[in-house]
Amino acid sequence: IYVRSRSKLESLVPSVAADGRATIFQGSLQDPTLIRDCLSGATTIVATVGENENIPGVTILRDCAKAIIDALSALRASAPVPAEWTPPRLLLLSSATWNARFAAERPALVHWMIRNAFARPYSDLVQAQEMLLGVPGLVKLLLVQPSALIKEPATGCVISADFAYMAIPYEDLAEGFVQLATMPEYEKITTVGVSSAKAKNALLYVPLVLGKVIRGLPFQFVPGYWQAEYAISRRLTGIGGKSRMG
Repeated sequence: IYVRSRSKLESLVPSVAADGRATIFQGSLQDPTLIRDCLSGATTIVATVGENENIPGVTILRDCAKAIIDALSALRASAPVPAEWTPPRLLLLSSATWNARFAAERPALVHWMIRNAFARPYSDLVQAQEMLLGVPGLVKLLLVQPSALIKEPATGCVISADFAYMAIPYEDLAEGFVQLATMPEYEKITTVGVSSAKAKNALLYVPLVLGKVIRGLPFQFVPGYWQAEYAISRRLTGIGGKSRMG
C-alpha cells in the first residue's frame, strides 16, 4: 500500500498496521525508489488518487501516472529478459463523465454543468489517462468509472459496461475494485461503470449531486471565489473551535 501519510491510513483503518499481509510504503510520488519498490512484482495495481475540489493547479493524477510509468519502465529494464516482462494490470479510478455512453444518459445542460463544476480535476484525470493509455507495453489499463462519490452506508455495488447510476458510496466503490481486481470475467475489459444499487433510483441523489455541482461552478467561473470560500471556512472553523474549547 502506497500512502502519503501512514498515520492517516492507520487512523482510518486501524487494523491495517497489524495485518501481516500488508506492506505500507509512505512518502512522496516524486520518490522514484519508493514507488519502484512498492510496485516491484505487482501483477495488479489499484490507483485511487484524485482531487474532489475544483481548484487550480491540480496535478495529483498526472504525478501518479508519471510515477507509475517511470517505476514500471525501470522494473522492465531491470528484468532478466526485458522483452518477456509482463505488464501489470492497472485499475484507475476515473469518472463516468468521461465515458460517452454513460454521459449520453444525462441531459446536455446537466452534463455541461458537471464537467465545468469539476473541470480542473477532470483535466488532470484526462491527461493522466492519456499518459497511461500511451504506454500499452508497460501497463494494461482498466478505467473504473463511477459517478458522484458520496459518504453513506454501502448498499451493494453494481458493475456494468453499459451504465453508471448517479452515485456510489466509498464502501461500495471499494467492493467494486475488489471484484474487478479478483474476478476473471473482468480481466479483458478496458472501461466499466460502478454504482450503488440504491442509486438506481436517481431521484434520491439529485439534491446532493446538484449541491456539489452548484458549489463547483463558482470555483470555475468566479475569479478568487475558491480562495474566499476557503478563507471563510477556515475562519468559521477557528471560531467554532474556540467556542467549543470555551
